Amino acid sequence: MERSVGERAKKPRRKGAIRSRITALEETNGEYRTKDAPNPTESRGYRVRKVERHEKGNGSGEMDRKPNPYRRRRRRLFILVLAVAAVTVLAVVIFVHGSNKGTAALNSVQAGSGNSHSVDVQSLLKKGIRPNELGMVMILEYHRIAATEGSFTRSIGNFKRDLETLYAKGYRLIKYSDFLSGHINTPAGTTPVIFTFDDSTVSQFRYIDQGGKKVIDPNCAVGMMEAFYHKHPDFGCTAVFSYLPSLFEQPGMGKEKVEYLASHGFEFADHTVSHIPLGKLSDQDVQKEIGASISNMKSIDPNVKVDTLCLPDGVMPKNHDLMFHGSYNGATYNMKWVLLVGSNPLYPQYHYKNPGAELPRIQAMDYDPQTGKGTDGSGYWLAYFDTHPEQRFISDGDPSTICAPGYMQPRLLSGRLPKGVYFAGYEQR
Repeated sequence: MERSVGERAKKPRRKGAIRSRITALEETNGEYRTKDAPNPTESRGYRVRKVERHEKGNGSGEMDRKPNPYRRRRRRLFILVLAVAAVTVLAVVIFVHGSNKGTAALNSVQAGSGNSHSVDVQSLLKKGIRPNELGMVMILEYHRIAATEGSFTRSIGNFKRDLETLYAKGYRLIKYSDFLSGHINTPAGTTPVIFTFDDSTVSQFRYIDQGGKKVIDPNCAVGMMEAFYHKHPDFGCTAVFSYLPSLFEQPGMGKEKVEYLASHGFEFADHTVSHIPLGKLSDQDVQKEIGASISNMKSIDPNVKVDTLCLPDGVMPKNHDLMFHGSYNGATYNMKWVLLVGSNPLYPQYHYKNPGAELPRIQAMDYDPQTGKGTDGSGYWLAYFDTHPEQRFISDGDPSTICAPGYMQPRLLSGRLPKGVYFAGYEQR
């Protein structure tokens, strides 16, 4: 009679069969050897193994099984792998932690030939100065200056107040071209700021007669800036004038004014000849607006450098390439930069978030937090940087270094640094 599979599985093992495969053991001097085997001292062909008694709590004296050598090897290998993994994780944590906090010693990233340079960051930190030359900068936009405030008009009183406020908050004027080239030189703990004036109106630069002598009107933009500069030389005195053909609206004085401004550290940008939004024009007319304006300036002073287009009303042409390259009347033009009518600050050109060649600006105006009026203006952004100082560019006072917390180093485009300028990182505490 055949058994079912389940019954066969339940068939008990025959103890005799197991015993027949095991030779009885006898104890000899603490050793166990097969009963039929000769004494190991008599023959070396037999192996004697020691087996310890497994003393259980009940004193049964049963023998323990021999440990599995393969299991022991696997356990050792597992422990080794676990240890290596732990060390690797620890090393990664230390590396990331160090990268985020920077290093106590200065790190230099060379952007040109020459020896590395170090700035004494520790002395600055002791003074409460935390350099961040990867922070944001404002390009301020002015138009007319008049007795009263209005649309695209800054009052004389408010313009003077702008100068005082910026100076008190640690801002310092810097040349537009220096900022874009990465040559930023302002005193330690201060923030660079750029002034731009659109339309070249007479309120920006006016000559008046004073006792038979021609002098600069103390109530025009240039007059107020120079007066403030004489009072605070460390504030600086420079700006960009986006010119129209009228050239400050005093007939016969355009050439004289251009030469004065150029010799006193001011710069110029092309604002076209007609101030027509370029998006309304054909490609041919766009080139005429830009190219004719440059030709006019070159006829006045061929040494004046014009590599920036200031867009009328901030409107781009249909063909964006024409903002940078084109020709008119047999002469070509090549622009590097375009000034927008934007409403936010920007990062330096060596920061990975820099805006490229199209530069946003901030209109000079007051901010009212109750009504929200002026949220696009300078008053709003001054208040923003007061509450978010970590976002603001803070100079280390050394133009040969770009100094910032060490964890910011990956944000640096070192290939855009001028020759001889280096990154200097420090640890924040």
